[in-house]
Amino acid sequence: MIHRLTALALLLAAGCGQQEAPAPQANQAAEAPKAEASVPVLEGEWSVGAIDGKPLAAAMTASFAGGKARLASGCLRRAWTYTQKRNMVAFTSDPDGSANCGGGTSGEQESAYAALEQANIVIFNKDGAEASLSGTGGNLSLQRR
Repeated sequence: MIHRLTALALLLAAGCGQQEAPAPQANQAAEAPKAEASVPVLEGEWSVGAIDGKPLAAAMTASFAGGKARLASGCLRRAWTYTQKRNMVAFTSDPDGSANCGGGTSGEQESAYAALEQANIVIFNKDGAEASLSGTGGNLSLQRR
């Protein structure tokens, strides 16, 4: 019986010595939600590096500014208006911003125009120094200039 009383006394003493976790106070700030990772923007000057993974035969540039996009190769230029919401993009042809220097367009240029116009997603790499525009028209690889 003495052993039981001793054990009971030890259990009571141990229970009294435990501390409860402090209740959160009303003035403690709630943990802030994590900020979403920022997505680079297309705004700026780019070199077109490849169409559907194939390097270009002739130099082509892309520029994005103020909701306007332009692809240029020599004196040929095609223009679009565009919107970007994070990684989602949309392009609409803008004939007023296009120019043709009298010659026809190459198959490569037409492929680039179709890839840009039908792009609906942009994926950035190398902290925004590279971009890949993809959609039903193909894939356009860009490098920031």
